[in-house]
Amino acid sequence: MSSVAHYLKNTSILFRALDAAKNWRAFGMLITTVISAIIVMGMFGLISTRFAINGSSTMGMIIMALGFLVAAVVFFTGFSAVGIILMDQAKDNPARSISNALFAGLATLPRFIGLILLEILLGIAFAIALSILLFVCKIPVLGPLLYTVVFPLSALFIGATYFALFFVVNPLTAPALWDGNTVMQAFTKLWQLAKNDLIPVVINQLVLGLIVALVVFILFTIVGIGSLLTMGLSTMILGPDVAASLTGLASSFSSLNGGGGSDGTGYLIALAVGFGFMMSSVAAIPMLVIISGNCLIYLQYARNIDTTEIEERMRSKVNDIKGKAAAAREQLKQGPAPVVQPVIAAAAVLACPNCKGPISPGDVFCGSCGHKLN
Repeated sequence: MSSVAHYLKNTSILFRALDAAKNWRAFGMLITTVISAIIVMGMFGLISTRFAINGSSTMGMIIMALGFLVAAVVFFTGFSAVGIILMDQAKDNPARSISNALFAGLATLPRFIGLILLEILLGIAFAIALSILLFVCKIPVLGPLLYTVVFPLSALFIGATYFALFFVVNPLTAPALWDGNTVMQAFTKLWQLAKNDLIPVVINQLVLGLIVALVVFILFTIVGIGSLLTMGLSTMILGPDVAASLTGLASSFSSLNGGGGSDGTGYLIALAVGFGFMMSSVAAIPMLVIISGNCLIYLQYARNIDTTEIEERMRSKVNDIKGKAAAAREQLKQGPAPVVQPVIAAAAVLACPNCKGPISPGDVFCGSCGHKLN
């Protein structure tokens, strides 16, 4: 069996992601999360507007920023809780309680932030390294020769790095954290996966995309057909007022009726609320399939990657850097070391008083002229 056929055979596990559409706990949690974030944002928006009306625009902006932050925490906590519920389903673990999932989701938030910061730092490091190489390429004569090598290598390296981030690291970051990994463990596993199994993971991502596209097509076809038929029957049975609300021409129908009767505003509000809830529910199902599919891809390819050796090397390098930094700080505290001048002890040289030839301390006669010394 060829490698491609083997990879395609392994994608059959992704059809288990369709079971996420039947997980009512995850479905309810996702809908509740979106609604809660919108409500929080709306409340802070109203308070911010009040301050702006009263002339305190700065305070209004601060409150709006705070509302955005609180809404983001609410959303990511609920989103992580949904992912943890689906991760338990993918691992065939017993379903945990909603409160447990929420606490676990909140605990993963700092690790999400840590991974984002780590990716930003790596991006800055790449930019600095490339900038240094390009500055070197400004050297006359030698610069263009270096650029013929720097350009293709840099383009390939950066392109491959961001391709791996887009198709491997970013989609599987959340499942890695939901599985209980630390920031460094998650990043190390996903980076090893990007180096060793990039092609099968990309194939799995493409197959997952096809499955999600099929789900979206089915759902929106159902919604489209049902909405058209329901609108038609509503127009026939509920009368011209609801017809005006459905077509957005409530005021026109009201004026044609001489201003009498209802203008269909109640039906318009009911339609907006009902349609919004329906579309939110429909959009939640493909999202659940995406989350579950990425959990399955992570469990199949990345969960069993051993990061012990890599972590030990990194920990050793970090400890070496810390040790050198501590030694440098200690040296600065003690001040510069005193300079010790070497002392060379010159041996005493004895000479004969008669011929000035060399003699030893125990000699009785000079070895050169025979002069009696003692």
